[in-house]
Amino acid sequence: MNGIIKKYDPEAMLIGEAPCTKDLITITDKDFKVVNAVSIGAVFLIILFVFKSISLPVILVAVIEFAIFINLGIPCYTGTRLPFIASIVIGTIQLGATVDYAILMTTRYKKERCSGKEKRDAIQIALSTSMTSVIVSACGFFAATFGVGLYSDIDMISSLCTLMARGAIISMLVVIFILPSMLMVFDKVICSTTKEMRGIKFIGGHHHEE
Repeated sequence: MNGIIKKYDPEAMLIGEAPCTKDLITITDKDFKVVNAVSIGAVFLIILFVFKSISLPVILVAVIEFAIFINLGIPCYTGTRLPFIASIVIGTIQLGATVDYAILMTTRYKKERCSGKEKRDAIQIALSTSMTSVIVSACGFFAATFGVGLYSDIDMISSLCTLMARGAIISMLVVIFILPSMLMVFDKVICSTTKEMRGIKFIGGHHHEE
């Protein structure tokens, strides 16, 4: 209909609830992408300055974004319809609320690695000492949002809270199971690109500190 109208009058406008909704989705889609990029960039810079590392922000953000993709991908397989604002809301909230799980574990890993521990020992210590805090924090976030999602009669609020609740659990599992593997695989890269870890030298599978 919009195409037909434009043929007769380029300045004509199609009005009504459906065109209004379509315009809202089209306009906000661009804004949402910008906001999502800005939030990722802001978190990236914060981690960059805190850890003084180039590789760690990439790894941590990638791990949490992976959890977000899983969370937003589940409705596709379950046939659940989501509000059009769900992706941006979950993308920013889940990133900001759960990246601290990854930061907590990575901080301990970096501390143990700098103190002279082998990468496997440093990761095992970081995992064992951080797991309880990560689980408690994630379960608290889950409990705070799951109840609202379960009992709310407003579809948008219910959908968003359900996504946040599920996102907290997914992020927890990803940080516990995937992040340690990433730290193990990219240990040499992390040591080479992190200011306080550059003194670690690898000799025959072991490392010595200058």
